Amino acid sequence: MKYWETEHNGEHTRISWNGASTFNLQTPIGGQWADYHCFTCSGIDSEKEALEYAYEVLQEHDDA
Repeated sequence: MKYWETEHNGEHTRISWNGASTFNLQTPIGGQWADYHCFTCSGIDSEKEALEYAYEVLQEHDDA
């Protein structure tokens, strides 16, 4: 599992990726990371590509 932590719109957010196709956007609640959006994408070949895709989804989730 790979994790990236970031500040997004003033909120602490963690992106988790299972190294294959599953991603989770997470927020801290009571000292624990809680999923608030899960998504999949096939064909990811690198951590860089995974992070770029996850940031796109994070932005789209905020625009929705």
